[in-house]
Formats: sequence, structure tokens, C-alpha cells
Amino acid sequence: MRRGLYLFGGSLVAALAAVSPAQAQSTRCGVTGQATAPATITYDPFSSTGLSQVTVPLILTRTRGFITGRTNQVSLVLTKPVGAPDYDVTYQGSRVIYTEGATGTRPRSLTAIDGGANAAGEIRYDFGGLFSSDISAALNLRVTVPPNVDLSSGDPIELDILYICSGEGGLASVLTPTKLADGVRINVNVVSALQAYYAGSALDFGEIGEVNTAAVQAAPASYTTSASNAIRVKSSGPYQVQVQSQNNFRLTFPGGSLANAAQTIQYKAQFLGTDIISNSSFGTRTCARAGVGGAGGTLPIRATLLEGGAGKAPSGNYADIITVTLSPVISASSGLSCSAL
Repeated sequence: MRRGLYLFGGSLVAALAAVSPAQAQSTRCGVTGQATAPATITYDPFSSTGLSQVTVPLILTRTRGFITGRTNQVSLVLTKPVGAPDYDVTYQGSRVIYTEGATGTRPRSLTAIDGGANAAGEIRYDFGGLFSSDISAALNLRVTVPPNVDLSSGDPIELDILYICSGEGGLASVLTPTKLADGVRINVNVVSALQAYYAGSALDFGEIGEVNTAAVQAAPASYTTSASNAIRVKSSGPYQVQVQSQNNFRLTFPGGSLANAAQTIQYKAQFLGTDIISNSSFGTRTCARAGVGGAGGTLPIRATLLEGGAGKAPSGNYADIITVTLSPVISASSGLSCSAL
């Protein structure tokens, strides 16, 4: 008589938004920036289309000095860290985002004759005279996030501003490209989602009809399933795990009675560092994000027999079903590193 377990996994989807204004101050000629995506925009890292052609208004605020000192013109580009996803940001049809350290000659001189006030590949803005507004008009950026980017749910996209500027009224110009760290934070509602599947075979104990309980308990390793069986998870955020057994971690056959010890065989499951012997012994675990690529999402599951089949009611189909439910959560905490348990 063969004994086996069959597993099913589940997944859910939730959404989370994060908005954080860019903040920076300077005593010299300079700017601060803020770009906020519309609240209705969402990004699903498991979608095949990504987030394409979203208009995000960038608002610049110029620095003023004592009395008449003010920032007059500014030229800037956006930069992303080395190894960051291939975000695309355009302004007036020209790409204005670069990998840090690879901007070429940009931003160029504000008086350059090779493009003037609207030089391709950078953003230029003239704030005007003494009595003009310190806040720029909306500089509409077109932002594209490619599919399958490993964004964490709840985190904005942070970009640096690299700028030069001219000062007037006693405020010095800044002609060496100057970085404003995290000068732009683009609010993207990243879907807190997961994908999960069971990778492996049935947790099969083999033929145990003639094996008594004493033999099983004397050699538990011989009656433990392979460690190669696992649940594989991909997630953009933390997630919760619950485990339930149809027969409360006992094997039985079709028509068998769970109240009759002669018709059940006890076992335990090892999952997330816990020996599970009943439906009340596991509870709920919160795991850290596994990543869109699933690097942190391999969760091995094993089962160990606690009783032998000798003396039990004869049947060739003792079995149980374990259901593992995985649900994304909206939480600031990262949870446990479950793949390490």
C-alpha cells in the first residue's frame, strides 16, 4: 500500500501606493525637484507590458539668495544608478535619463550654441527675472518602466538630478555638474503581487504496509521525503503563509474514518523551519519579498512518517492533501527570510 501527499498552492493580489516628495536645499544657485505620478497609475511587475508612456509633471523650485540673488537658468539631466532597471524618461521627445557616470557632456553650458534653450537630451528652463515665480511650469516627462522590473511594493522610483545653473543678483553660478541625490521620486503604485507553484512530486512514503511503528520511529530519516520538493514563490512584496491539512496531518483512505486509529496513519510536515503535526501548530508566517525573479522564494517542504502501516486497515490508497496558501500583504516590515528556514 503506497502513501502519498498532494499539495496545492494559492496566490492573491493587493496594491500599495507610496508618495514621497523630493527634498533638497542649497545656498548657491540651484533647484529642487518633485515629480509625482497620477494616483491611478499602477505597475504590475508580472505583467508582460510593463508601465508605458505615463506623463509625469516635474516641478522645479529655484534657489534664491540674499535680496536680489536668484537662480536664473538651469540645465539638467536625470541619472539612475549603475545596474538599475532600464527606465526610459523623455522630455519633448528626447531621452533625458542616463546611467550615473555615463551622461557624456551633459548637462552642457547654458550658453551653448548647439541647441540653445531646448538642447536635445537635457532639460533647460529659464525662471526669468527678479519678480518671476520661483516655481517652474510643469515639465512633462514621459516615463516608461519595462516589464518584469523587480520593484518592491510601496517603494517609489528614485532618480538623481544632475544640473548646472546660472545665478544673478549676486548669486554665483554653478557650472560644474552637481548632483541632487534622490531629487526626483516618481510615485508608482506597485502591485504587491505574487506567483507561486509547487515544484516536485508527491510526498510519497512508499510501501509501508508491513512496517511497524517502532521501526518507523527508530529510523525517521528512512521515512522522510526528499528535500528537493519545494514551493517556488515570486513576489514584489512580503507575503503571508498558512498551511492546512485536509485530514489534520493523518493519512487515511477513501471512506476511512479519522476517528478510527486503525484507519489513519500519522505524519508531520517540515516547512519554514517548523514541524507541523496539526492544523493548529503552524499559524501564519510573514515572509520577506521573494523578488520578481524568485531569488529568495524557494521554500522546501518535507514530510516524516510517525506511524507504520502494520496493523492498520488494508488499503492501497492512504493519502492526505496539504494546502499552502500564500497571500501578498501591505506591510512596511520585511518579514522572515523564509527560504533560509
